[in-house]
Amino acid sequence: MTDTTWHTDLTASVHALGAAARELRAAHASACHAARTVDPARLVPLPGLLTVPGAESVRPYDEALRQLTDLYAATEQRTRDLYVNAALGYAHGAAHALAAVLRAERPHHVTLSRDPAGHYVLAALPDLAASLTTAAGARELAALHTRVLTATAADLPDAATAYGEQAERSLHHLIRHAAAHGFLHAH
Repeated sequence: MTDTTWHTDLTASVHALGAAARELRAAHASACHAARTVDPARLVPLPGLLTVPGAESVRPYDEALRQLTDLYAATEQRTRDLYVNAALGYAHGAAHALAAVLRAERPHHVTLSRDPAGHYVLAALPDLAASLTTAAGARELAALHTRVLTATAADLPDAATAYGEQAERSLHHLIRHAAAHGFLHAH
C-alpha cells in the first residue's frame, strides 16, 4: 500500500515549527514593549515616602518601577532566548525536511533533538540552494543561508525565521512539483 499522507504530516510539522517561532517573536516584541513602559527616562518621578518600622523609608512608586524593570528585563531576556531557539529550530527543521524530500525520502515529521531543558540541539545549517531550481527558491535560500551564518546576535532569530519560511516555501514547491508529475506517492 502506498503512503499518501507523509507530505501532509511533514508540512504540518514544519508549519508548527514556524508558528512556534512567530508566536515567540510576538511574545518577545510584547516583552520589549512592556520593558519600555517603565523606562525611568520616560516617567515623571512621583515624590512620596513610606515609613517602614524598623527599616529605611522607601519611595513606593520608585520601588514599584524598580521591581517592574527587573521583571520586564528578565521576561525580555527569557522570551528572546526562547525566540532564538525556536527560530533556529524552524530553520533547521525546515531545511532538514527539504533535504529529506530532495533525497527522495518520505518522512512524516521533522526530527530535531532537544536537550533536557527543551532547547533544540542543532548542527550546522545545511546549504541546500545548489539542489534547488530558481523556481523552488534557490537564490532566496542561498541569500538567507548566508544571512543566518553572518547574522549578529540581534539579527539571528529574524534571519533564522526568514530562512525557515523560505525553506518551507521551497518544500511546498517541491511537493507540488512532485504531485504534478505523478511521483509524489512513489516509494
